[in-house]
Amino acid sequence: MKVVLLGTGGPRPDPHRMGPSTLVSIGDNNIIVDAGRGVATRLVQAGVSITDYGFVFITHHHFDHTGGLGDLLFAAWNKARNKSIHVFGPRGTRKMVNHLFEAYERDIWYRLSETELTVEKLIDIREMVKVHDVDPGVIYIGEEWMVSADYVEHGHGLGLSRNDWPCLAYRVIEGESSVVISGDAVYSKELVLFSKDADALVMCCYFAGEELKDHDTRLIAEHVLTSSLDAGRIAAEANVGKMALVHIKEKPQRLLDAMIDEIRKDYDGEVIVGEALLEIMG
Repeated sequence: MKVVLLGTGGPRPDPHRMGPSTLVSIGDNNIIVDAGRGVATRLVQAGVSITDYGFVFITHHHFDHTGGLGDLLFAAWNKARNKSIHVFGPRGTRKMVNHLFEAYERDIWYRLSETELTVEKLIDIREMVKVHDVDPGVIYIGEEWMVSADYVEHGHGLGLSRNDWPCLAYRVIEGESSVVISGDAVYSKELVLFSKDADALVMCCYFAGEELKDHDTRLIAEHVLTSSLDAGRIAAEANVGKMALVHIKEKPQRLLDAMIDEIRKDYDGEVIVGEALLEIMG
């Protein structure tokens, strides 16, 4: 199993800042978890053809995790991928993808009309893309790998219900190896249990402790996006082999160093500050 961070959402200033996305490669299967801004570009930069992926897993419906989904799907289709692409996500994902197809209805009509006159044929993208709204549990079983999902806490402490705002973490398993991608989350017993003994945890970590200076930052760290005061506790209680930090608020090196020091107070495993195109397993 190879795991590459395609986009991390930070932490360093970057005029081409891309949204969160992680590539998991198992044999001939390329699996994408989340589809933030620029995911199609980063996929190719990681050495994978735009037509050479078959699975996309969406953790939740914030735009920074889904903004590149249309580009990813349409780019593969326009390059004449004729095998199915499966998109999994929490309830509402099918509706989101159907709205994308409605938005580009004239483009789909044009290309299908054009392909009638060409040697290389396109199938209808609406038939190529298979969308699955999923709940926690085992959601896909391949020949040598599987994916399971569980709920995470991302804003739910503010009064949002899981029915109205379902957010998922995914665990990709190949044999004895596994990686958990948390999506956006804060500490919860469910996330700890779901991540138990994983080889790697890709975990959002927005603030360093020093940045929690007012009501709003403390509220975000408690209910929306984990800070380094809790990230190490999650990794330690879950006993993960390593943790890659993503979705980090832009900050100077001093605060990045402080963030790592705070995590290491609880967790003695490897801590990686996520960077685009960084391979964390493989």
